[in-house]
Amino acid sequence: MYIYSYFLPQFYPTPENDNFWGKNFTDWVSTKNAKPLYPGHSQPYKPELLGYYNLSDSKDIKKVIAYTKDINIDGLVYWHYWFGNGFKTLEKVPEYHLRHKSIDQNYCLAWANADWTKAWQGDDSEVIFKQTYSEESAIEHFEYLKHFFNDDRYIKIKGNFLLQVNHGDSLGVLKHMKILDNLTYKKFKKRIHFVLPKDKFKIDLSGLIYDHSSFPPGEIYSPLISYKFQKALKILGLLKRPVILSQKNYLKSFKNYIYKNPNVISCILSGWDNTPRYKNRGTVIRGDISKLISSQIEILKKSNSRQDIVFIKAFNEWAEGNILEPYSIRGETFDPGQRIKELKNE
Repeated sequence: MYIYSYFLPQFYPTPENDNFWGKNFTDWVSTKNAKPLYPGHSQPYKPELLGYYNLSDSKDIKKVIAYTKDINIDGLVYWHYWFGNGFKTLEKVPEYHLRHKSIDQNYCLAWANADWTKAWQGDDSEVIFKQTYSEESAIEHFEYLKHFFNDDRYIKIKGNFLLQVNHGDSLGVLKHMKILDNLTYKKFKKRIHFVLPKDKFKIDLSGLIYDHSSFPPGEIYSPLISYKFQKALKILGLLKRPVILSQKNYLKSFKNYIYKNPNVISCILSGWDNTPRYKNRGTVIRGDISKLISSQIEILKKSNSRQDIVFIKAFNEWAEGNILEPYSIRGETFDPGQRIKELKNE
């Protein structure tokens, strides 16, 4: 079983984030500003061991990647932001990884091909960056990606380059993917093995090499009666706090999903509390992250689902309570990454 973890690079200031969210904005801002929103709410999370790192600092980059290796993560899946017309952002960490061959960790890219909006502030209508598609953009995208594909550490599936594409709801996406695939074959005599979240794709992928993956937690908790009931109360204005779900109910739904989708690449969740971003509009899965990880792995092992690859969401999405790093809450320390290490050593 290869365990690959999503990695959020948004821990250094960028001009774009400064402009729209305030000077020196990173995900640490939301993390530090989090507050308990109901009795017993476990916030804020404080990073231990690795601290409030700055991923524009080479020492911090090396320190963080080394820790992912220490807890037996087999590779990192970097979120990749390519909006078209030559514009990309938050590229420093994967580019640093690419340049420094001494870094002993595998990696690949996950293209977050969606508009950036002010959804974190409750405004989905105001677009910060528009995701665009064109033949020129696809060619330029390949010219960028080929340097990563040429790296021996870049993750492959059956000899082909793993590239996740997160949204597939237009012909523009499909054309872009086909151009990338064709140019990759011309250059390397290998193809792209696309990984596509199952519930986010509505296009015909004939002729491409691909797998579908799960992408929790929404697809897992949305069928739950307790979730539907609380969401209905929020729509009616009768529930002022976040939606709160138990690990027990989440795991029951996770098991159902796994057994119904045995050929989908599984993705396990490393906790969930996105109230640092969404406040009372957020959702919380209560309970210890290490127990949540262990329970999901145990369900996978007992199922007939494919287990060659497992994704973890995520290593460091702090403002979603979605982490493998050591952390503390009100002085009590937790270390979910060590549970991954133990599971890999069993």
